[in-house]
Amino acid sequence: MHYRTKETLSGYLSLLPAFLALTAIIFYPMANTFFHSFTKWDGATSHWIGLRNYKFIFTNGELWTLLRNNVIFLLSIPGILLLSLIVSVLLFEEVRGWRFFRSLYYIPTILSSVVVGLLMRMMFAQSGVINQFLHALGLSDGKLEWLSHVPTAFLVLIFCFYWQTLGQGALIFLSGLSSISHEIFESSSIDGANWWQRLFHITIPSLIPTIVYFTVTNAIYCFIGLFALVYSVTKGGPGLETTPIDYMIYIKAFQSPDQLGYSSALSIVLFVIVLFVSWVQLRLSNRFQE
Repeated sequence: MHYRTKETLSGYLSLLPAFLALTAIIFYPMANTFFHSFTKWDGATSHWIGLRNYKFIFTNGELWTLLRNNVIFLLSIPGILLLSLIVSVLLFEEVRGWRFFRSLYYIPTILSSVVVGLLMRMMFAQSGVINQFLHALGLSDGKLEWLSHVPTAFLVLIFCFYWQTLGQGALIFLSGLSSISHEIFESSSIDGANWWQRLFHITIPSLIPTIVYFTVTNAIYCFIGLFALVYSVTKGGPGLETTPIDYMIYIKAFQSPDQLGYSSALSIVLFVIVLFVSWVQLRLSNRFQE
């Protein structure tokens, strides 16, 4: 056998275990989910019903409520992006106490979403520390039910999202800032540029690839990563008002076993939505970079 042919064959054989693992862990479950999205499936038996699951998803009205909840989280990304950017710039410029604050901001990132959610659920309970603090200041009667009303329940969830993401965002932007030449900042300071001018004319333009990465990853998280947070804080309530699509997939799959086919179809819809959102963001970011 020719040497180049042997080399090519050995290369493919060395990649074979990885391909088999991907097939078993990713490709087969995806194909299985796609097939069962056209069936009525209870986990043991299934029968073909065609597009009936998809038709029900787009006509029963639930999808638009779920999608609205995901979009609310999606629209909160600019806020955490700006906070992460400002914090990372302050840490990069080594303001007083920057070592302490660097650790302080990153601690929530190492906690799981369940731990963060349970902590916030206790803090924002009717007898929690937040109500006690507001009552001590005379700002409320101390009986506000944060998690039982839609606006405040969403505020708590977004606060959890911000609190857990801030450290990760600051770390990502610090990595981007470290790649910018110090000579550029020194030259701008000599030319009389103030802090805000350096931020908007040097720092932000230099961080466009980092901003794109942070935005895309968090947009994907807002569609497929909210389950643990929502489950531990509001359980999707009141009603379905804080239920995102990934949490509804769990409800249909594990709380209604005869709706596993419907849950599979909802998973495929979510997959398509995430692909579309990612594609739009990447196109917009490429145009912005140009």
